[in-house]
Amino acid sequence: MPFTLRIATRDFHPSHHVSFSTAHSPPNNKAFESKTEIFNPKNPAESISIPIWPAHCVQGTPGAELIPELDQSRLDEIIDKGRDKQVEMFSAFADAFGNKASTAASFDLSGFLREKGIGQVFVVGLAGDYCVRCTALDACKEGFEVFVIDEAVKSIDSGADGWESVKAELQAMGVQVISINGPEPKLREEVKEDVKNETNKDGSGKGQMTAWKGMKISKEYEKKGGDYENEAGSKNEPSKGAPEPKSTEEKKEESKTDATEKKEDKKEEKEKPKANSAKKATGKKAETKAKAPKKEKKTPTEGTRKSTRISGKRSAPEDDKKTEGKAPAKKAKTAKK
Repeated sequence: MPFTLRIATRDFHPSHHVSFSTAHSPPNNKAFESKTEIFNPKNPAESISIPIWPAHCVQGTPGAELIPELDQSRLDEIIDKGRDKQVEMFSAFADAFGNKASTAASFDLSGFLREKGIGQVFVVGLAGDYCVRCTALDACKEGFEVFVIDEAVKSIDSGADGWESVKAELQAMGVQVISINGPEPKLREEVKEDVKNETNKDGSGKGQMTAWKGMKISKEYEKKGGDYENEAGSKNEPSKGAPEPKSTEEKKEESKTDATEKKEDKKEEKEKPKANSAKKATGKKAETKAKAPKKEKKTPTEGTRKSTRISGKRSAPEDDKKTEGKAPAKKAKTAKK
């Protein structure tokens, strides 16, 4: 799917970040078990409790770099987050207190996306139950249409109390958790199989793909409710951005066009036998014309002006007898082609 922007985020923590177990004393420094209280730098009266983690993604270390398998040449931006040692930042949009473009993040993501005219946000990565969750929820709060791709997410806790619970929360807030095995791809595969098993007019082609079947798959898919059919900007290059569902009016107009095309096809089928009849009739007339001169032939009286005129008139038909019958046959052959 072509995206207008591809943005990567990375935790970029100071070595003594408040969430690290190394920043706390025993017994309250057990990673994944202990919690600590942090305060809002813009409102000290506000505080929240956050989990303690092992030291990770420390600035200036390989752990803070994006994985080498990720082709960075395809990225438009890289956001560094969690830079403030006193503040936790799971979301790519804001810190744990909702502060945007604070010391914790490199820039205001929501403002950047609006500036670029983005309306839909697809979220992938890790951890699903923390950074992915908070980024998706904040994107939804900012008014974007948000999708999380299930297969492209990894969580700290993948069980019922972890990622499964988070997915339910996301969906309740309006985030769409989608899958490569979801209803859209399944529907398209079902339509594809149905159309693929249709035959050509001569009864051949069952189970084989052809150009007309390829076109019909898209139309049938739309009719059955497939909303994410990408609109092509040209025949070879699809438009950028997430595909948009077609409106009810557009689908009705397509249905009318399909109906008109079917009527025209039926009309052409009906006219074909008439054309063959016309060819046969033309052949009969040609034979009649060829035989007609024999019936009308008269013996002229030689030596008179009248007979000379008659002879002149008859000379052409005499020559035409050899070719007149052949001409219609040539036309009929051409018509068959």
